[in-house]
Amino acid sequence: MEITPIIKTNMLKLPEEITVSEMIGRLKKSETNTGLVFRNEKYVGLVDKKKLLRTKLDTSNIKLGSLVQNTPLLDDHADIIESAYLMFESNLETIPVARNKEIIGVLNGLDLSSLAADLPELANLKVQDLKIAKALTLNKDDSLAKAIDLLKQQRADHLAVLDKGKLYGVLSYTDLLKKFLGSTPQREVSTKFGKLSTSRGAKPDTTNIDLLPVSNFSTNDNLKIVNSTDNLTTALRTMTQGKVSCLPVIDKGKFLGLLTVKNLLRLIGSLKIKENFNIKFIGLKDLGLQKYDVEALKKITANEAFKIQRVVKNNFNLSVHLKEYQKDGSRHKYAVNLRVEYPGKIITASQDDWDWRTAVRKTFANAKNEVNKMFKYS
Repeated sequence: MEITPIIKTNMLKLPEEITVSEMIGRLKKSETNTGLVFRNEKYVGLVDKKKLLRTKLDTSNIKLGSLVQNTPLLDDHADIIESAYLMFESNLETIPVARNKEIIGVLNGLDLSSLAADLPELANLKVQDLKIAKALTLNKDDSLAKAIDLLKQQRADHLAVLDKGKLYGVLSYTDLLKKFLGSTPQREVSTKFGKLSTSRGAKPDTTNIDLLPVSNFSTNDNLKIVNSTDNLTTALRTMTQGKVSCLPVIDKGKFLGLLTVKNLLRLIGSLKIKENFNIKFIGLKDLGLQKYDVEALKKITANEAFKIQRVVKNNFNLSVHLKEYQKDGSRHKYAVNLRVEYPGKIITASQDDWDWRTAVRKTFANAKNEVNKMFKYS
């Protein structure tokens, strides 16, 4: 199943020279939580949450260019399983989507999870079947500074807020973005804040505000929850309708942890596609790819092979020969040669590109065209 139907093309583009305050203003106006950072119309990355979550950050002067993190790109015809795997490994809930190296939109992790609910492998799963890690917790009277330190150290996007051991609320990265970093400049130590600042010259005073209790920033009212025995599809529907990226999980009134988009991406990315083919890689070890890239390559290859399987139907063998043959500074050009063998037939295809993912996909596209022609006229 491809991600094409859920790609959002109305993405927010942010110039790297604007300030954090300006970014928050634009996010509020567009009613989104993520923007892509560009330099002279060229995509450079997303804002690094870890760099952004600082109690002494001067949002009116710090520019986005100093907070950017590089991210991988998804092909617009990528499969949802390989997409979920890449997003989980990259610790992203939003990822840019490209066609021929041009950014055409973004993919949201919650949208991907909702689409994956139609997969037969998820149909009978319950929330308790997922690996839900024990949530990071704080007392409602703990300081905001303590919460920010905890989120940064654990690379988390959510934590549970407790009151005498019972669930009181949930603090999310979005809460911090809009209520802390986006709070008004002339603020006093009170709960009367929360309006996003769009003033370019505003200089925030975080001396007192980061000592306020975390309960002033967390979402405490009308919390949406899910029972551990609920079907996963029910949980996904609740998250989608409520536009929330996590749900507290309850079992007989006891708080167990948080079901997050990251949990879902890990589950979806680990699903196995039933294979009716054998794949042999040649030259893979010589490419020097990172471990997660090797896994992503294998998932892409399996997903593309599965598309060929829909046409061929019989068992077949694939040989994928990869070679790095040209360098331009830090860039490497990749050549991919593909050989498809099934009873009485052999099909070959090849392609090269500076991006190995693009080279692999284009090679498979060429092979699929040849397979379709062969079966059309056979």
